[in-house]
Amino acid sequence: MCLSTVYKNEMKPETVVMKNVMRIECKDGCVILTDLMDRSVAIEGTLESANLVDGFVIVKEAV
Repeated sequence: MCLSTVYKNEMKPETVVMKNVMRIECKDGCVILTDLMDRSVAIEGTLESANLVDGFVIVKEAV
């Protein structure tokens, strides 16, 4: 199972949005994250990069 930590705009500890993300959906200008506990967070923006081997994703927040 590949779980990831999602960061907003850049990979820094203070920009962590959610950990243990198992699903990422892009819909209507939002990136919707869902973790192992089935909690969801929506961020207005786009998926910038995803490294599933190292377990991190960066979402570019809309301005």
